[in-house]
Amino acid sequence: MSKLCRPGLAAVLSLLFLLVAGSASAFDIRDTKILVLPFEVNAGEDMAYLEDSLPELIAERLVAKGFAVVPQNQALALLQQQGLSELSIAAVRDIAVLAGANYAIYGSFNQVGEELSIDARVVEAYGLQAAKPVFINKSGLINILPAVDELVATATNDMLSKNTVANVIIKGTKVLDPDVVLMRLRVRKGDPLDGKTVNNEIKRIYELGYFSDVQASLDQTRDGMDLVFTVVEKPRIEKIVVEGSDGVKQDDILAAMSTKVGAVMNEKLLAQDLEKVLELYRKEGFYLAKLTHKVEEHARHSASLIMTVEEGEKLYIKEVTIMGVEQLDAGDVKSELALSSRNILSWYTGTGVLREDYLERDSAAIGAYYLNRGFMDVMVGEPQVDYQEDGIVVTFRVKEGQRYKVGNISFKGDLIEPDDKLLSIVEIDEWKKKETFLNYSVIKDDTNKLTEYYAKHGYAYAEVNFDTQRADGETIDLVYTVSKKNKVYVRNVNIEGNSHTRDNVIRRELALSDGEAFDGDKLQRSNRNLNSLGYFAAAEVEMVPTGNPDEVDLKVKVKEQNTGALLAGVGWNTWGGVGVSGSIRESNLWGKGYAGSLTGSFSKETTRYDLGFLNPRVYDSVYSLGLNTYIADSSYDDYDIKTIGGTVVVGRPITDRTKVFVGYRLDSYEIYNVDENASDTIKDDEGNRFASVASATVVRSTVDDAKRPTSGTFTRVFSEYGGGVLQGDDNFIKVIAETRAYYALNKNNVLMGMVKGGGLFRSESGDDVPLVERFWIGGINSVRGYKRSDFAVRDKNGDKIGGTRMAYTNLEYQWYFNNELGMQLVPFFDAGVNIDDEYGRDAQNGFLSSVGLEWRWKSPMGDLRFAYGLPLNKVDGKQRSPRFEFAMGQTF
Repeated sequence: MSKLCRPGLAAVLSLLFLLVAGSASAFDIRDTKILVLPFEVNAGEDMAYLEDSLPELIAERLVAKGFAVVPQNQALALLQQQGLSELSIAAVRDIAVLAGANYAIYGSFNQVGEELSIDARVVEAYGLQAAKPVFINKSGLINILPAVDELVATATNDMLSKNTVANVIIKGTKVLDPDVVLMRLRVRKGDPLDGKTVNNEIKRIYELGYFSDVQASLDQTRDGMDLVFTVVEKPRIEKIVVEGSDGVKQDDILAAMSTKVGAVMNEKLLAQDLEKVLELYRKEGFYLAKLTHKVEEHARHSASLIMTVEEGEKLYIKEVTIMGVEQLDAGDVKSELALSSRNILSWYTGTGVLREDYLERDSAAIGAYYLNRGFMDVMVGEPQVDYQEDGIVVTFRVKEGQRYKVGNISFKGDLIEPDDKLLSIVEIDEWKKKETFLNYSVIKDDTNKLTEYYAKHGYAYAEVNFDTQRADGETIDLVYTVSKKNKVYVRNVNIEGNSHTRDNVIRRELALSDGEAFDGDKLQRSNRNLNSLGYFAAAEVEMVPTGNPDEVDLKVKVKEQNTGALLAGVGWNTWGGVGVSGSIRESNLWGKGYAGSLTGSFSKETTRYDLGFLNPRVYDSVYSLGLNTYIADSSYDDYDIKTIGGTVVVGRPITDRTKVFVGYRLDSYEIYNVDENASDTIKDDEGNRFASVASATVVRSTVDDAKRPTSGTFTRVFSEYGGGVLQGDDNFIKVIAETRAYYALNKNNVLMGMVKGGGLFRSESGDDVPLVERFWIGGINSVRGYKRSDFAVRDKNGDKIGGTRMAYTNLEYQWYFNNELGMQLVPFFDAGVNIDDEYGRDAQNGFLSSVGLEWRWKSPMGDLRFAYGLPLNKVDGKQRSPRFEFAMGQTF
């Protein structure tokens, strides 16, 4: 007999049902009817009852699962009506259609001894799916019911899977990749079919803006329903034309637009592009510009986009006015604004152009200015922009309100310290003593300080707020309210992002570990330690909630960077001439944090080779070990010196900011080619010598950034002891101390002051201090504007020798005027002195000072320095001319 419905029609009817049903489930098992036909029973006489009871048992189990089942008497009547002596898949399908069922189940039951089996077929009524064989095998007659349950479970699971989304398919795209659509759809393989979902997906495809028509259909497959969206693309853009544009280049317009030639027309994207183009005109001063567009369609489903611009007159800001300023100086308030009127320098500074994002910024700046001067009720209205024929007028309106002084300061909530201790943490009480009126920024900073203080004591989630209570017409009382929450402990420390650096290298820099009480200071210290290693482009330690209010996890996220370098370059400086250098460096050997380097430098005056190794944390302890060996050959005016030596240095931190180092140096050197007119000091040291030297160093640094310090101090005290109990030919004691301090005026302007001094002493009576240890200053690295010979001490023969005492200072104003290229402009003042205790307390020329200007650039070739120093003192009775000094490339 013929089928009642063709497969294609069944799929269309299914989709119509989905769309009409809306939010109703597309596959409700109550709407699925199953026909259970008699099973052939091949068993002993004691199992003959199953011919009638087995179909009924299966039907009961199906009803229990929620399916509709054709009554058994109706199923038997259909069999008799068809006159079938045996069942086939085709015959079963016909009977299922006549019964109005979606599926039919039939098969056989077999028993051999204690083994029993059910061999069944699940048949879909309309032939859209192949018949599904189901075979169940059990041992023992007691397992008949479990076998029936397994049969029903397997059959129904298969029926359910056939009514889910098997695949989502996009048809009809010509230019666009179908994945562009698929990525924006939410329906996925395996989802149940749902009319509301299909409707939403059709809307979502329309909202992309690329299609003029979208249709959905279903294709039935063995695995379920394929959900097919057939789309009709809008025309492809063949050409974009801009007409009437003189103030903005067409290339700049096309570059700003997301709509491109070759892409599919998208009105939604085009609307955004038109606004971008208008913004280009506004930035150029064409605030009255108008932009229209049209689309001309061509054959082969393509189109041209034509945009027409009416630029209007170019306008600039002619006036910025703040209305309502009564209690403050209007000029001071106006100085806070980013917007300003056009002036004679606007061609360079860019001022006078109206930027709409600055309007909101300036409104906030006016409000902040008032809040920081006691006006807690200030109101700043929306800025008004008037476009006039000769320019733009921007007006800000202010309602100042009452100005308040600071009244009483108190604390409430979860206090872990008495009020006097908390007052020492905040700054508002000191502000009250120095200033007349309340400052909002100080109050906000105080809440942060209190939050950090609580975090330091383990309350990672502490919250600090403040309330203002008007005590009278001119005074506001402040109340800081603390909610400390739970004290928090670190559960786990997890590290991610490191593929080369080993975990232990990272963990040893963390001040917090598993099971430890949380401490905000230690968290900041951990971040500082990781970022100072130089192994990572970025490193951050952040808290991660665990669900337990008493615990947090710490996530350490690092982004590794290249730590090896192969460098070669040509350099020049004013004291050594032209030179070449090369080096191989690795600051994170094998991911273990070791540092190794091999360097060679060659110039007219010096040839030097250095091989160094540093283990900053020996066996992950706090101790560091540095080894260095070197060979050097240098030429001076009156002699040459050749040195072979090495050093070993062991260090450890004694506080978070302070480290100590002890070391030993052994040098074998020869002073040769001594000029016959050289001083006795030089001639006395001629020949082969060796130096056995112990050293001790203390370093303390509180600078915020080692690469670009803007605040804090750096102090270093270095001492050496040579000869004596250490043997060797050189008997001396040397002490050098230096300190630098930084103060930031703002982000790009920093004041730096440095003082350095040293002394060289005899360690054995009667022995002169070694020639090679004497001090020489002057030049670009100490006192700019003078040569080293200008500071040299003269011995009894009038020959210039190095000093045994030296001191100099540098005062600098560091202006970072190009951060991307690492450029600085540095006005400076230098002063220094070099003396010898044997030839008088005063140097030949006393203190020498200079002023000047230096330009610095951290270039790819190395650090570049150009210094122009103006000497302020006479040397040997003569005024020195200004001196230009230049250093480039690697130091040699």
